[in-house]
Amino acid sequence: GPQTWQVLGQELAQGGTPRAVLLMLFNFVTLAVAMATVIFALHGRGLISLIGPLGPALRDFTGVLTYLAVLNLVLWVMPWPAGIAPQPQTDFRTWLSWLPLAVLAILVQSTTEELGFRGYLQAQLAAWIPSPLVWMGVPSVLFALLHLDVQTFGGNAWIVATWAGVFALMAADLTARAGNLGPALAWHLMNNISAMLVLSMAGHWDGLALHVLPVDPADETAFRAIILIEGGVMLCSWLAARVAIRR
Repeated sequence: GPQTWQVLGQELAQGGTPRAVLLMLFNFVTLAVAMATVIFALHGRGLISLIGPLGPALRDFTGVLTYLAVLNLVLWVMPWPAGIAPQPQTDFRTWLSWLPLAVLAILVQSTTEELGFRGYLQAQLAAWIPSPLVWMGVPSVLFALLHLDVQTFGGNAWIVATWAGVFALMAADLTARAGNLGPALAWHLMNNISAMLVLSMAGHWDGLALHVLPVDPADETAFRAIILIEGGVMLCSWLAARVAIRR
């Protein structure tokens, strides 16, 4: 009834429940279908063709995912600074019961974004204008702007957007080096698993998180300390991915 939809709407506003997070992530299926329809109409191509050669893509995906899994396992057990240490959020057995569906949902979301930004937009721009400033820069700026959320992050919003833009540049670099979407897909998947299933910010899409950081996203001082840590993790992850696809 109306009350149920009202409750669900409130959940979707913050992502504080498993069903809200899953609904948000699986909603990317509709975007993928729309994108597939447009690409076929414009170019006569299927969505899967945007991945590139499937054999090398699968090999690169597996290799990068393995390297990043090992790196993240090491990073997850390292100590955090006092005051921003992770706090338990979800019972471990409950978390495990949601894990297969949650990973599938994140795979849908991250794959859709990579197909759009790196698989299509980056490749099309590279075909038209061979300058890396264009085919790397334009999709990365758009990706950054889509992550600009002043309402949630306040004065930190542009820092979050910049972080997303740098992430996109690194994903663009991996895609160009590999010649397929495998590495970027693996990196995006592992990044989102870490941010949504393992360690989220309290009160911000933490419905499936095992742990949360007890930090208000709008708290500029504490949040910037976290961003510095995440920036170091992102750099290490990018370097690990580059090693994984080294020819």
